[in-house]
Order: sequence, then C-alpha cells, then structure tokens
Amino acid sequence: MMETQNFQGTSQAGDFQSALQEAINEALTAFSFIDGAAISDQRIAWKLIEISGSKGGFLGEKTITVTIEARAD
Repeated sequence: MMETQNFQGTSQAGDFQSALQEAINEALTAFSFIDGAAISDQRIAWKLIEISGSKGGFLGEKTITVTIEARAD
C-alpha cells in the first residue's frame, strides 16, 4: 500500500465543490504514475482533512481552501 499525501484545492469564488474537485484532481495526477508506469484506470482513496477560507474586505473576498489526504487505491 502506498503512503498518503496531502493535496489542496482553492476556489476564489468560495465554492466548496470546486475546491474539493481541484484537490482530488491534484491527487489523481500525482498518482497517475506508479514506479514509472502509467496507470490507465487510476483510483484513489481520500479523506477530508481541513477546510479554511476568508471572507469580506473591500473586495468582497470569499476564498475557500480544501485539504485532503489521499493514497492510490
């Protein structure tokens, strides 16, 4: 079994689903090669680790960042 790694996704629009999908896509990309061989049907297992963000200010900032822990499955 491979070790887990952390991945982050961020949405400047404050959209949780977009931030989560970005983190998952980062994990899929990172695990697309194992021992130098391309994996054509990659599968990962992931767990939500942290959600953070910021909101407000003159510019109406509403950023959300999602951190997941993932491993090749």
